[in-house]
Amino acid sequence: MFSTISRQIARNLHSYQKSIISKPFLQYERPIVTLKFGQNRFYTAQVKTADFEAKYADKIKEIAKREGITVDQLKQKIKEEAEKKLKAARPKKVEPKIVANTTKKASASTIAAKAQLPYDSSAPTLDKLVKLELLENETPEKIAQIWNAGHANKDCITAAIPSDIYEKLYKRSQEYPIFVVPMPREEGVEFFFLQFSFHQCNFTSLLEYKTKGSEARPFLTLTHFPELQKSKGIVLMKGDINDDPRMLTTANAQFLTFALQQFYVTGGEEKLKLVEKFHKSPADFDFQQLIEAVEKVV
Repeated sequence: MFSTISRQIARNLHSYQKSIISKPFLQYERPIVTLKFGQNRFYTAQVKTADFEAKYADKIKEIAKREGITVDQLKQKIKEEAEKKLKAARPKKVEPKIVANTTKKASASTIAAKAQLPYDSSAPTLDKLVKLELLENETPEKIAQIWNAGHANKDCITAAIPSDIYEKLYKRSQEYPIFVVPMPREEGVEFFFLQFSFHQCNFTSLLEYKTKGSEARPFLTLTHFPELQKSKGIVLMKGDINDDPRMLTTANAQFLTFALQQFYVTGGEEKLKLVEKFHKSPADFDFQQLIEAVEKVV
């Protein structure tokens, strides 16, 4: 599952973590939340409800009044419509049957998209989760809404990423496939090791990696689905938390995902240079500088 990192990196990580494990790290007044579409920020799932309602309170009330329902009823209606869309988009289980020369021809865009996916054989593809043809007439914003709302009550995190942003992430992940992210814990800070494999990214704790090496169990797996990248300009993402046993909360998963976003794409040159240095000059890598960079993320 995981590659073996250099002895120098492993030695530096081990000695540094021992020296800071008792130091306080960050105190959170709120959980890390995912963000809206934008030039520099791309995760869209679970935007804070309070912020959204404060900004659009008057418009929400106006729509509810026009439809003759309460604001709460309007919210429920929108949620139910989104869930129905996602449910309709999921492929139905049917018994296989033999059909001679009557197979429906897939759209050219779907075939082209699948043909260009360098997926690991174990990674899921989007057509296993939704019917792609039912999303062809939807806008990128509507697809993102359907995707996020459909997973809102499930134990995972989701996002819709603009194509140009994901292009940067994917390109840099091929050049710099591994990194470490410090995450706050009650006793101090815990380092998490991440590794990309095509369109997936696995996270595990440094302790798990140190104990099991390349056989370390991923605590969180992010899967990016680029099937709609060319036709809709977005890449859907789903983050699955390992339950065997569960070592991360949803807030932990959001934090790690947001930190990944910052270091690889949206955090500026300073953070990207840390990723570069981790690969090119591991002996000189400054873990205190890494922690300070994470403090600026929050």
